[in-house]
Amino acid sequence: MSAVIRNCFWLLSGFLWFFKLGAQIPKIGSDDRLDVMTWNVEWFGSSSNGPTDDDLQLSYITDLVNTIDVDLIAVQEISDVAYWNRLLFNCKDYNGVLSTWTQTQKTGLLYKKGDFDFLYQKHILPNYEYDFGGGRLPLEVGLMPKHPDWPKTDTLRIWVLHMKANTGSTSSKVLAYNRRYNSGLALKLYIDNLGKQNKGIVLGDWNDDFDQSILTGYASPYQNWIKDTNYVVNSYGLSLSKQRSTVGYPDMIDHIVSSPGMKLELIRDSTMVLYADKWISNYGNIVSDHYPVYSRYKWSRGKLKTLNMNHIDLKLTYSNDNLFFEMEGFGSLKGCEIDIFDVNFKQLSKIEGMNFKNPIKNKWYFYKIRNSKGSQNRIGMFLISDDGYIFSR
Repeated sequence: MSAVIRNCFWLLSGFLWFFKLGAQIPKIGSDDRLDVMTWNVEWFGSSSNGPTDDDLQLSYITDLVNTIDVDLIAVQEISDVAYWNRLLFNCKDYNGVLSTWTQTQKTGLLYKKGDFDFLYQKHILPNYEYDFGGGRLPLEVGLMPKHPDWPKTDTLRIWVLHMKANTGSTSSKVLAYNRRYNSGLALKLYIDNLGKQNKGIVLGDWNDDFDQSILTGYASPYQNWIKDTNYVVNSYGLSLSKQRSTVGYPDMIDHIVSSPGMKLELIRDSTMVLYADKWISNYGNIVSDHYPVYSRYKWSRGKLKTLNMNHIDLKLTYSNDNLFFEMEGFGSLKGCEIDIFDVNFKQLSKIEGMNFKNPIKNKWYFYKIRNSKGSQNRIGMFLISDDGYIFSR
């Protein structure tokens, strides 16, 4: 076989193999929801560390990004800016934001050009530079989604993380644990201070787990995120079910967290690990030692869910974790009492005013409203669905 024929054979084989690969990788993105992903791409562009064939790594990452087709991809360990620019050139549907620190392992964000307007980027919490991996400060990116259901006054904030790794001697690992603990506290306090209406998503390589620490005998350094019910750790269920986000270790260390303003948009049970070695042989050596982790959100939270009761002059509105009672013809609700019962008629709450806070989703409640004289009553049932719609009987 001549050299020309042999080269043509290998080119054709490679083309067919890549074509087959692209056909097998699932498309995750969809126009009717917000799809986000975090992915540590292991020393991307640095042949002296991680995968040794930088061009092959670039080809696979390009193919995965274009085929998966999600809206936002937070990436860690961008180690060569030239390769980052080549990735952007290869992924025509995306714009990119790259961290500006001097460390070799940079973080970045890919976002769909047609879905978002870029507002700003910055690094936060400079006083905690040591705790954040010796300078890998969180990358904050402000975006304005173009979806018609997104409130035009709300910024979508994305935080891209790469926390301190659990490496070295036992004492070094304890020190690294303490740095993850401190930086996790600082980041949560920063987001807390933005308020409960803040719409944001934290994506990244947290280098630790949320059920218990990967450091033997230690609690999770991020347990305060779990305890605060204003937040949702999207990937926590994956930790509890003992899934893993790296090739060589048994734990979840890549995570996605929803801020208070985004937790109701999260689609339940949508967070998954994309085990890419199902499609790419030797994935851990030629692409990355981390798998992508992704979540899905719905767009519809910006609309109020209102139900006008057809049998009485009562209107129910669900917004911001509250069910509001409004009435016409029954006099002002001022001075009225509203009792809430479960389906076994156990009284749960008496409301002075007009709202029932934090109803549990997909659970039927009875309500009874009576005026100050006790001479008139309104009785009924309601349920709030996962997506915030009201049902009544």
